[in-house]
Amino acid sequence: MTPRLRALVTASAISAAATAGYLTARHSLQAELSTVRHAATHDPLTGICNRAGLTAAADTLIRTAYSAGRHVAVVLVDLVGFKKVNDTHGHDAGDHILTAVANRLTGFAGPAGIAARLGGDEFAVITTGPATRHHDADTWLADWLTHIHTRLTTPVTYHARPLAVGATLGAALADSGYPAATWLHRADLAMYAARAQRRTTAVFTEHTDTAADQRPTDRPRDLARPTSPLAAAPTTRRAA
Repeated sequence: MTPRLRALVTASAISAAATAGYLTARHSLQAELSTVRHAATHDPLTGICNRAGLTAAADTLIRTAYSAGRHVAVVLVDLVGFKKVNDTHGHDAGDHILTAVANRLTGFAGPAGIAARLGGDEFAVITTGPATRHHDADTWLADWLTHIHTRLTTPVTYHARPLAVGATLGAALADSGYPAATWLHRADLAMYAARAQRRTTAVFTEHTDTAADQRPTDRPRDLARPTSPLAAAPTTRRAA
């Protein structure tokens, strides 16, 4: 091999090695960025979306489903008696319940919906109804809420013993005329109304809006949650 040919072979080898190293580094960086993005939008305990993940996807989901002529339900879920489980059985048992609830809500949301853990023992679901909008939306939503409440509150088995799961659900029918934050707020008002009336579920209506018009936000339950938007809210809040 001539010196010139040897130099060309050496240069080609170096170039190939550099290209391979660049591609490997690029692939590694892309994988790392994907991991970071996933961590930023998903709850580390349950694996479902967190508040940021829900916020990022909710508007598109609602707009797409509504444009296709589907009912869109926005549901907030507040667990009841969760602190007692933690205090009685330990935080591992509490984590087990949170994970079980997340899995159940993911099933309710379906492939076209989204389930999220907003923080603590508060969850949200945005999903589409099984029928087009010419059907009675209010009846469907009320019946569906009752159905998922029954399934959601089925006791969870932990170390061969059943643990109770309590929950209050509030829901609103959404459309593309307002951002997702509006519908989440209305679902929150419905959930507050359900608690105030000692019910397990409630659907937002104009009557719900009026009844909760002077809703206090400095409830100890809300202020105890650093992730709750109510912690930084004004003294009273009006329905959207």
